[in-house]
Amino acid sequence: TGALVLQHALEEVHHACEFERVAMAYRSAPPPRPLPRRSPIFERERGAEAWPEFFAHAHVGENDVFQQFDAYTKGVGDCPARSVFTEAKKDERGHAGLTYKLLLTYSGTPDKANAFVRRARRDRAWETWLRLSRRLGSIPAGLFPTVLYALGSLGSVAACRRRMRAGAGFSYPKRKNDP
Repeated sequence: TGALVLQHALEEVHHACEFERVAMAYRSAPPPRPLPRRSPIFERERGAEAWPEFFAHAHVGENDVFQQFDAYTKGVGDCPARSVFTEAKKDERGHAGLTYKLLLTYSGTPDKANAFVRRARRDRAWETWLRLSRRLGSIPAGLFPTVLYALGSLGSVAACRRRMRAGAGFSYPKRKNDP
């Protein structure tokens, strides 16, 4: 198991090197590598009971990455990056199979393995929601009301123009004491 996991990690490092090589063909300097804050998915202190959870998260990640590389391969057209994406896609399919096989080994049954996968997907969705919430929360407080005000003004102008074109003209609303 350890050798398979190490081989898997080495292939991921190889992918990173290939992406950097292709990126250099388009740029004079390597692109910055943003590293989002994430919680570790494997806690060594928990021992063997942590393996199924780890492999479930790894499996979900590999499937997601496979789908991303599939989309990149289809969308990039005929360029040097296409062969790198195609190779990575093929590798990710193998990684997804490997992580599921290891998950089955450590969880015991397909039902338990699938429950771990569902939990991992739920955890990833929650992390995504939290990241989105933090980003939305960092938007300056004045921006949202300003956008609403601008949209409301545009809507009012459009309504008045429609009314003028229809020949209704513009009139103030009648008050109680008006003749």
